[in-house]
Amino acid sequence: MTARRVLLGFVFLMGISFVGTAQVPQQEKIHFSAARPFELKGTNIILPQGNYLLYQIEPNNRSFFALYKEDMTHSPLAIIEATRIYYDLGRLPKKARMLMDLDEASSQNYDVLEGWNTPGDYGWRVIRITPKSTAYSVRVRR
Repeated sequence: MTARRVLLGFVFLMGISFVGTAQVPQQEKIHFSAARPFELKGTNIILPQGNYLLYQIEPNNRSFFALYKEDMTHSPLAIIEATRIYYDLGRLPKKARMLMDLDEASSQNYDVLEGWNTPGDYGWRVIRITPKSTAYSVRVRR
C-alpha cells in the first residue's frame, strides 16, 4: 500500500510540474528609436524624435498594442490595432524594422508609422490608431 501511495504522489507531482510549465502567450515588447519626427497613421498627430515602446496589451488578443514614449511609467500615447503580415517561412525578417511610409500630402514630408517587423516572426500592419487625448509631447498638424 505504501508503494501505491508513493506512485500516486509521484504522478501527482509530475502533473503539477506539467501544469506549472505550461506555455502561455507572451506579450510582445518592441523598443524602437525614431531619428526624425513621425506621424501616427490616420491621426494627423506628429510625435517627436526619441525612444518609444510598443507593448502588446493582452496575451489572448494579440492585435492591440499600446504606444509609450520612452517606457511604461506614463500612460500610453495611443492604442494601435494591427493585423499580421504573413511572409513565406523562408522569408521571415532577419532584423527588427519599423515600416514607415512618406506622407506626400504633408508639406513637412513626415514619415508615417505603417507597421513593424520583428526578427524571425511575422510582421504587423497598422489598421487603426486611437490617440490618447491628453498625450504629452504631441503636435497636431493643422
